Amino acid sequence: MSYRKPKFIVKKYLQKSKSTNVFFSDEVTPDILGDVCRRITGITDFDFDYVDNSYRDEFLEPTYNKGRLALLFYQNYVYYISFSEKKVNGRNASVQSVPTAFNLFSSCTYRNKKLYYYFLDVNGNANTFYFKLFYKLMATIGFVFLNSSGTLSSVVSSFSNIDQLVAFRKSNSLRNSSNNSTYITKSGPFDFDIYGKTYGASKYETSMICYALSFLARNEDKITLYEVVENDLSELPKISREVISSLGKIRIVKTDLTLEKRNFDKDRGDNLRSESYIFNLLETLGDKHCALCDCSIPEIIQGAHIWPVSEIRKSSLKKDEKFKDAIDGSNGLWLCENHHKLFDDNIIKIDNSGNVVFNNQISNEEREYLEKITPVRKLSSKVFTSKFEEYLELRNKIFDYIAS
Repeated sequence: MSYRKPKFIVKKYLQKSKSTNVFFSDEVTPDILGDVCRRITGITDFDFDYVDNSYRDEFLEPTYNKGRLALLFYQNYVYYISFSEKKVNGRNASVQSVPTAFNLFSSCTYRNKKLYYYFLDVNGNANTFYFKLFYKLMATIGFVFLNSSGTLSSVVSSFSNIDQLVAFRKSNSLRNSSNNSTYITKSGPFDFDIYGKTYGASKYETSMICYALSFLARNEDKITLYEVVENDLSELPKISREVISSLGKIRIVKTDLTLEKRNFDKDRGDNLRSESYIFNLLETLGDKHCALCDCSIPEIIQGAHIWPVSEIRKSSLKKDEKFKDAIDGSNGLWLCENHHKLFDDNIIKIDNSGNVVFNNQISNEEREYLEKITPVRKLSSKVFTSKFEEYLELRNKIFDYIAS
Protein backbone atom coordinates (compact mmCIF):
# COMPACT_ATOMS: atom_id res chain seq x y z
CA MET A 1 0.00 0.00 0.00
CA SER A 2 1.38 3.41 -0.94
CA TYR A 3 -0.37 6.78 -1.26
CA ARG A 4 1.55 9.62 -2.89
CA LYS A 5 -1.08 12.08 -1.69
CA PRO A 6 -2.56 11.95 1.84
CA LYS A 7 -6.09 10.53 1.91
CA PHE A 8 -8.61 10.28 4.74
CA ILE A 9 -11.28 7.63 5.02
CA VAL A 10 -13.87 8.54 7.66
CA LYS A 11 -17.01 6.68 8.67
CA LYS A 12 -19.58 9.43 8.87
CA TYR A 13 -22.15 7.67 11.07
CA LEU A 14 -21.91 7.52 14.86
CA GLN A 15 -23.77 4.92 16.88
CA LYS A 16 -26.74 7.21 17.53
CA SER A 17 -26.64 9.27 14.35
CA LYS A 18 -30.00 7.99 13.13
CA SER A 19 -31.77 9.13 16.28
CA THR A 20 -29.81 12.34 16.94
CA ASN A 21 -29.20 13.35 13.32
CA VAL A 22 -25.66 14.26 14.39
CA PHE A 23 -22.96 12.77 12.18
CA PHE A 24 -19.25 12.38 12.71
CA SER A 25 -18.71 14.36 9.52
CA ASP A 26 -20.46 17.30 11.22
CA GLU A 27 -17.84 17.32 13.98
CA VAL A 28 -14.74 16.29 12.04
CA THR A 29 -15.01 18.67 9.11
CA PRO A 30 -12.63 18.99 6.14
CA ASP A 31 -11.02 21.96 7.88
CA ILE A 32 -10.21 19.79 10.90
CA LEU A 33 -8.94 17.02 8.65
CA GLY A 34 -6.70 19.60 7.01
CA ASP A 35 -5.25 20.58 10.39
CA VAL A 36 -4.66 16.92 11.24
CA CYS A 37 -2.98 16.29 7.89
CA ARG A 38 -0.69 19.28 8.33
CA ARG A 39 0.32 18.23 11.84
CA ILE A 40 1.10 14.65 10.83
CA THR A 41 2.53 14.97 7.32
CA GLY A 42 3.38 18.66 6.95
CA ILE A 43 1.19 18.69 3.82
CA THR A 44 -2.02 20.67 3.35
CA ASP A 45 -3.16 19.13 0.06
CA PHE A 46 -5.13 15.94 0.71
CA ASP A 47 -8.12 13.86 -0.38
CA PHE A 48 -10.93 12.62 1.84
CA ASP A 49 -14.00 10.41 1.71
CA TYR A 50 -16.83 10.27 4.23
CA VAL A 51 -18.18 6.75 3.86
CA ASP A 52 -21.30 5.07 5.19
CA ASN A 53 -21.68 2.01 7.41
CA SER A 54 -21.51 -0.49 4.56
CA TYR A 55 -17.98 0.52 3.56
CA ARG A 56 -15.27 -2.05 4.26
CA ASP A 57 -11.60 -2.56 3.51
CA GLU A 58 -8.69 -4.24 5.27
CA PHE A 59 -8.78 -1.57 7.98
CA LEU A 60 -12.49 -0.87 8.43
CA GLU A 61 -15.44 -3.18 9.04
CA PRO A 62 -18.97 -2.50 7.77
CA THR A 63 -20.30 -0.71 10.83
CA TYR A 64 -20.74 2.75 12.31
CA ASN A 65 -17.68 4.78 13.36
CA LYS A 66 -16.28 2.96 16.35
CA GLY A 67 -13.56 4.74 18.27
CA ARG A 68 -14.41 8.14 16.75
CA LEU A 69 -11.75 7.45 14.14
CA ALA A 70 -10.40 8.92 10.96
CA LEU A 71 -7.85 6.90 9.01
CA LEU A 72 -5.17 8.78 7.13
CA PHE A 73 -3.22 6.97 4.43
CA TYR A 74 0.05 8.45 3.22
CA GLN A 75 2.94 6.76 1.47
CA ASN A 76 3.10 3.30 3.07
CA TYR A 77 1.67 4.31 6.48
CA VAL A 78 -1.80 4.27 7.96
CA TYR A 79 -2.49 6.74 10.75
CA TYR A 80 -5.30 6.09 13.23
CA ILE A 81 -6.63 9.36 14.62
CA SER A 82 -9.18 9.26 17.43
CA PHE A 83 -11.08 12.46 18.22
CA SER A 84 -12.40 13.78 21.51
CA GLU A 85 -16.01 14.69 21.95
CA LYS A 86 -16.87 18.36 21.91
CA LYS A 87 -18.74 18.32 25.21
CA VAL A 88 -17.16 16.97 28.38
CA ASN A 89 -19.83 16.37 31.02
CA GLY A 90 -18.75 13.18 32.71
CA ARG A 91 -15.60 11.44 33.85
CA ASN A 92 -15.52 9.19 30.77
CA ALA A 93 -17.33 11.39 28.29
CA SER A 94 -14.40 12.52 26.20
CA VAL A 95 -12.25 9.42 26.43
CA GLN A 96 -14.64 6.47 26.46
CA SER A 97 -14.06 5.83 22.75
CA VAL A 98 -10.28 5.62 23.24
CA PRO A 99 -10.13 1.91 24.24
CA THR A 100 -12.21 1.07 21.18
CA ALA A 101 -9.84 3.03 18.97
CA PHE A 102 -6.87 1.24 20.51
CA ASN A 103 -8.57 -2.14 20.05
CA LEU A 104 -9.00 -1.46 16.34
CA PHE A 105 -5.45 -0.18 16.02
CA SER A 106 -3.99 -3.10 17.95
CA SER A 107 -6.01 -5.67 16.01
CA CYS A 108 -4.79 -4.33 12.67
CA THR A 109 -2.06 -6.59 11.31
CA TYR A 110 -0.60 -3.92 9.03
CA ARG A 111 2.86 -3.12 10.37
CA ASN A 112 3.32 0.52 9.32
CA LYS A 113 0.77 2.21 11.55
CA LYS A 114 0.69 5.01 14.11
CA LEU A 115 -1.84 6.16 16.67
CA TYR A 116 -2.93 9.75 17.40
CA TYR A 117 -5.45 11.72 19.43
CA TYR A 118 -6.95 15.06 18.47
CA PHE A 119 -8.91 17.44 20.69
CA LEU A 120 -11.92 19.07 19.12
CA ASP A 121 -13.09 22.42 20.47
CA VAL A 122 -13.85 21.05 23.94
CA ASN A 123 -16.69 22.53 25.97
CA GLY A 124 -16.09 21.56 29.61
CA ASN A 125 -13.21 20.67 31.90
CA ALA A 126 -10.81 18.30 30.18
CA ASN A 127 -8.20 18.79 32.90
CA THR A 128 -9.70 16.87 35.81
CA PHE A 129 -7.43 14.53 37.70
CA TYR A 130 -9.31 11.56 36.29
CA PHE A 131 -8.86 12.75 32.71
CA LYS A 132 -5.17 13.30 33.38
CA LEU A 133 -4.94 9.67 34.46
CA PHE A 134 -6.56 8.62 31.20
CA TYR A 135 -4.25 10.80 29.11
CA LYS A 136 -1.20 9.29 30.82
CA LEU A 137 -2.55 5.81 30.14
CA MET A 138 -3.02 6.80 26.50
CA ALA A 139 0.54 8.11 26.23
CA THR A 140 1.82 4.90 27.81
CA ILE A 141 0.20 2.71 25.17
CA GLY A 142 1.38 4.81 22.24
CA PHE A 143 -1.06 7.62 21.59
CA VAL A 144 0.53 10.80 20.28
CA PHE A 145 -1.41 13.98 21.13
CA LEU A 146 -1.63 16.26 18.11
CA ASN A 147 -2.96 19.45 19.70
CA SER A 148 -3.02 19.03 23.47
CA SER A 149 -1.46 22.43 24.17
CA GLY A 150 -4.68 24.15 23.18
CA THR A 151 -6.79 22.13 25.61
CA LEU A 152 -4.66 20.69 28.40
CA SER A 153 -2.93 22.66 31.12
CA SER A 154 0.27 20.60 31.00
CA VAL A 155 2.22 18.30 28.72
CA VAL A 156 1.10 14.67 28.81
CA SER A 157 3.78 12.20 29.83
CA SER A 158 3.61 8.43 29.93
CA PHE A 159 4.07 6.25 33.00
CA SER A 160 7.59 4.89 33.29
CA ASN A 161 6.82 1.85 35.45
CA ILE A 162 3.98 -0.01 37.13
CA ASP A 163 4.62 1.41 40.60
CA GLN A 164 4.29 4.95 39.22
CA LEU A 165 0.97 4.07 37.62
CA VAL A 166 -0.30 2.47 40.84
CA ALA A 167 0.71 5.52 42.90
CA PHE A 168 -0.96 7.93 40.47
CA ARG A 169 -4.11 5.81 40.41
CA LYS A 170 -4.15 5.69 44.21
CA SER A 171 -3.76 9.46 44.41
CA ASN A 172 -6.69 9.81 42.03
CA SER A 173 -8.90 7.49 44.10
CA LEU A 174 -8.09 9.40 47.30
CA ARG A 175 -9.24 12.62 45.66
CA ASN A 176 -12.53 11.13 44.52
CA SER A 177 -13.80 7.79 45.82
CA SER A 178 -16.37 7.62 43.00
CA ASN A 179 -13.47 6.99 40.62
CA ASN A 180 -12.76 3.62 42.23
CA SER A 181 -13.87 1.37 39.41
CA THR A 182 -10.52 -0.40 39.03
CA TYR A 183 -8.16 -1.38 41.81
CA ILE A 184 -4.51 -2.35 41.43
CA THR A 185 -2.71 -3.97 44.33
CA LYS A 186 0.31 -6.14 44.99
CA SER A 187 0.24 -9.62 46.50
CA GLY A 188 3.99 -10.26 46.14
CA PRO A 189 7.20 -8.49 45.10
CA PHE A 190 6.41 -9.01 41.40
CA ASP A 191 2.74 -9.98 41.65
CA PHE A 192 0.13 -7.38 40.68
CA ASP A 193 -3.60 -7.96 40.97
CA ILE A 194 -6.20 -5.92 39.10
CA TYR A 195 -9.78 -5.96 40.33
CA GLY A 196 -11.74 -4.41 37.50
CA LYS A 197 -15.38 -3.69 36.94
CA THR A 198 -16.38 -4.77 33.47
CA TYR A 199 -19.73 -3.07 33.01
CA GLY A 200 -20.89 0.42 32.08
CA ALA A 201 -18.30 3.18 31.89
CA SER A 202 -15.98 1.23 34.19
CA LYS A 203 -15.00 -1.20 31.45
CA TYR A 204 -13.17 1.59 29.63
CA GLU A 205 -10.93 2.32 32.60
CA THR A 206 -10.32 -1.37 33.29
CA SER A 207 -9.33 -1.95 29.67
CA MET A 208 -6.99 1.04 29.53
CA ILE A 209 -5.26 0.15 32.78
CA CYS A 210 -4.71 -3.41 31.53
CA TYR A 211 -3.25 -2.14 28.25
CA ALA A 212 -0.89 0.24 30.06
CA LEU A 213 0.22 -2.40 32.56
CA SER A 214 0.94 -4.75 29.66
CA PHE A 215 3.23 -2.13 28.10
CA LEU A 216 5.00 -1.51 31.42
CA ALA A 217 5.35 -5.12 32.60
CA ARG A 218 8.80 -6.55 33.06
CA ASN A 219 9.65 -10.19 32.40
CA GLU A 220 9.50 -11.03 36.10
CA ASP A 221 6.14 -9.37 36.69
CA LYS A 222 3.04 -11.53 37.07
CA ILE A 223 -0.21 -9.64 36.53
CA THR A 224 -3.70 -11.04 37.05
CA LEU A 225 -6.94 -9.33 36.09
CA TYR A 226 -9.91 -10.41 38.18
CA GLU A 227 -13.02 -9.48 36.21
CA VAL A 228 -15.63 -8.45 38.75
CA VAL A 229 -19.02 -10.03 38.17
CA GLU A 230 -22.14 -7.91 38.47
CA ASN A 231 -25.62 -8.61 37.18
CA ASP A 232 -25.35 -10.49 33.86
CA LEU A 233 -22.12 -8.81 32.78
CA SER A 234 -19.15 -10.87 33.87
CA GLU A 235 -16.32 -10.01 31.51
CA LEU A 236 -14.87 -7.29 29.33
CA PRO A 237 -15.97 -6.99 25.70
CA LYS A 238 -14.58 -9.82 23.59
CA ILE A 239 -12.23 -7.61 21.57
CA SER A 240 -10.77 -6.06 24.76
CA ARG A 241 -10.06 -9.51 26.16
CA GLU A 242 -8.47 -10.51 22.86
CA VAL A 243 -6.21 -7.44 22.85
CA ILE A 244 -5.15 -8.02 26.46
CA SER A 245 -4.38 -11.64 25.64
CA SER A 246 -2.44 -10.67 22.52
CA LEU A 247 -0.23 -8.35 24.56
CA GLY A 248 0.74 -11.47 26.50
CA LYS A 249 1.35 -9.96 29.95
CA ILE A 250 -1.89 -10.38 31.87
CA ARG A 251 -3.73 -13.50 32.99
CA ILE A 252 -7.49 -12.99 33.00
CA VAL A 253 -9.59 -14.63 35.71
CA LYS A 254 -13.35 -14.21 35.75
CA THR A 255 -14.73 -14.00 39.27
CA ASP A 256 -17.42 -16.63 39.67
CA LEU A 257 -19.79 -16.15 42.59
CA THR A 258 -21.43 -19.51 41.90
CA LEU A 259 -18.11 -21.31 42.17
CA GLU A 260 -17.05 -19.29 45.21
CA LYS A 261 -20.33 -20.12 46.95
CA ARG A 262 -19.95 -23.82 46.09
CA ASN A 263 -16.46 -23.82 47.61
CA PHE A 264 -17.74 -21.94 50.66
CA ASP A 265 -20.49 -24.51 51.22
CA LYS A 266 -18.00 -27.36 50.81
CA ASP A 267 -15.13 -26.02 52.92
CA ARG A 268 -14.91 -26.02 56.70
CA GLY A 269 -13.07 -23.90 59.23
CA ASP A 270 -12.09 -20.26 58.91
CA ASN A 271 -10.68 -20.36 55.38
CA LEU A 272 -12.17 -18.35 52.54
CA ARG A 273 -10.57 -18.03 49.14
CA SER A 274 -12.63 -15.32 47.49
CA GLU A 275 -11.63 -12.65 45.01
CA SER A 276 -15.09 -11.15 45.54
CA TYR A 277 -14.33 -10.56 49.23
CA ILE A 278 -11.09 -8.73 48.40
CA PHE A 279 -12.88 -6.59 45.83
CA ASN A 280 -15.67 -5.79 48.29
CA LEU A 281 -13.07 -4.72 50.86
CA LEU A 282 -11.46 -2.47 48.26
CA GLU A 283 -14.86 -0.98 47.45
CA THR A 284 -15.69 -0.44 51.13
CA LEU A 285 -12.33 0.52 52.62
CA GLY A 286 -10.28 1.70 49.65
CA ASP A 287 -6.68 0.72 48.95
CA LYS A 288 -4.84 -1.61 51.32
CA HIS A 289 -3.69 0.12 54.49
CA CYS A 290 -3.55 -1.42 57.95
CA ALA A 291 -6.35 0.00 60.10
CA LEU A 292 -4.19 -0.18 63.24
CA CYS A 293 -0.82 1.14 62.09
CA ASP A 294 0.82 3.09 59.30
CA CYS A 295 1.70 0.07 57.17
CA SER A 296 0.57 0.37 53.55
CA ILE A 297 2.85 -2.26 51.99
CA PRO A 298 0.21 -4.12 49.98
CA GLU A 299 2.12 -7.41 49.93
CA ILE A 300 1.64 -7.83 53.68
CA ILE A 301 -1.83 -6.28 54.08
CA GLN A 302 -4.61 -8.83 54.44
CA GLY A 303 -8.38 -8.86 54.70
CA ALA A 304 -9.36 -9.77 58.27
CA HIS A 305 -12.92 -10.92 58.94
CA ILE A 306 -14.74 -9.29 61.85
CA TRP A 307 -17.36 -12.02 62.20
CA PRO A 308 -15.14 -15.04 61.50
CA VAL A 309 -15.95 -17.35 58.63
CA SER A 310 -15.89 -20.38 60.95
CA GLU A 311 -18.60 -18.77 63.08
CA ILE A 312 -20.65 -17.75 60.05
CA ARG A 313 -20.63 -21.38 58.92
CA LYS A 314 -21.89 -22.51 62.33
CA SER A 315 -24.70 -19.94 62.43
CA SER A 316 -28.38 -20.72 61.81
CA LEU A 317 -28.50 -18.54 58.69
CA LYS A 318 -29.47 -19.97 55.32
CA LYS A 319 -26.59 -20.92 53.02
CA ASP A 320 -27.03 -17.91 50.74
CA GLU A 321 -27.08 -15.55 53.71
CA LYS A 322 -23.94 -17.13 55.16
CA PHE A 323 -22.05 -16.64 51.92
CA LYS A 324 -23.28 -13.07 51.60
CA ASP A 325 -21.95 -12.24 55.07
CA ALA A 326 -18.66 -14.01 54.38
CA ILE A 327 -17.86 -11.82 51.37
CA ASP A 328 -19.42 -8.57 52.67
CA GLY A 329 -16.92 -5.72 52.50
CA SER A 330 -18.29 -4.37 55.78
CA ASN A 331 -17.29 -7.61 57.49
CA GLY A 332 -13.61 -6.87 57.42
CA LEU A 333 -10.58 -4.69 58.01
CA TRP A 334 -7.31 -4.26 56.20
CA LEU A 335 -4.66 -5.42 58.66
CA CYS A 336 -0.94 -6.04 58.29
CA GLU A 337 0.21 -9.60 58.89
CA ASN A 338 1.20 -8.83 62.51
CA HIS A 339 -2.07 -7.17 63.45
CA HIS A 340 -4.11 -9.77 61.59
CA LYS A 341 -2.55 -12.57 63.67
CA LEU A 342 -2.96 -10.58 66.89
CA PHE A 343 -6.59 -9.84 66.03
CA ASP A 344 -7.43 -13.45 65.10
CA ASP A 345 -5.87 -14.65 68.37
CA ASN A 346 -7.83 -12.02 70.35
CA ILE A 347 -4.70 -10.43 71.74
CA ILE A 348 -5.86 -7.19 70.14
CA LYS A 349 -9.57 -6.55 70.37
CA ILE A 350 -12.08 -3.93 69.26
CA ASP A 351 -14.93 -3.09 71.60
CA ASN A 352 -18.45 -2.26 70.47
CA SER A 353 -17.61 1.46 70.38
CA GLY A 354 -14.70 0.95 68.00
CA ASN A 355 -11.97 1.34 70.61
CA VAL A 356 -8.84 -0.78 70.19
CA VAL A 357 -8.02 -2.63 73.39
CA PHE A 358 -5.56 -5.30 74.47
CA ASN A 359 -6.30 -8.60 76.12
CA ASN A 360 -5.98 -8.10 79.88
CA GLN A 361 -4.12 -11.39 80.28
CA ILE A 362 -0.95 -10.21 78.49
CA SER A 363 2.15 -9.10 80.39
CA ASN A 364 3.19 -5.49 80.87
CA GLU A 365 6.12 -6.03 78.52
CA GLU A 366 3.78 -7.37 75.83
CA ARG A 367 1.41 -4.48 76.38
CA GLU A 368 4.20 -1.96 75.92
CA TYR A 369 5.15 -3.60 72.65
CA LEU A 370 1.55 -3.60 71.41
CA GLU A 371 1.15 0.07 72.32
CA LYS A 372 4.29 0.84 70.35
CA ILE A 373 3.19 -0.91 67.15
CA THR A 374 -0.49 0.10 67.38
CA PRO A 375 -0.77 3.88 67.11
CA VAL A 376 -4.45 3.76 66.09
CA ARG A 377 -6.56 3.23 69.21
CA LYS A 378 -9.98 3.98 67.77
CA LEU A 379 -11.36 3.05 64.36
CA SER A 380 -12.26 5.89 62.03
CA SER A 381 -15.87 6.64 61.19
CA LYS A 382 -15.19 5.52 57.62
CA VAL A 383 -14.53 2.01 58.91
CA PHE A 384 -16.95 2.00 61.84
CA THR A 385 -20.21 1.96 59.89
CA SER A 386 -23.52 0.62 61.20
CA LYS A 387 -23.08 -2.60 59.20
CA PHE A 388 -19.53 -3.04 60.50
CA GLU A 389 -20.86 -2.51 64.03
CA GLU A 390 -23.36 -5.34 63.55
CA TYR A 391 -20.57 -7.75 62.60
CA LEU A 392 -18.46 -6.51 65.50
CA GLU A 393 -21.24 -7.16 68.00
CA LEU A 394 -21.60 -10.69 66.64
CA ARG A 395 -17.87 -11.23 67.10
CA ASN A 396 -17.82 -9.81 70.59
CA LYS A 397 -20.72 -11.98 71.72
CA ILE A 398 -18.72 -15.01 70.69
CA PHE A 399 -15.40 -14.06 72.27
CA ASP A 400 -16.76 -12.21 75.32
CA TYR A 401 -14.35 -9.31 75.04
CA ILE A 402 -13.12 -7.71 78.22
CA ALA A 403 -11.58 -4.28 77.70
CA SER A 404 -8.67 -3.38 79.91
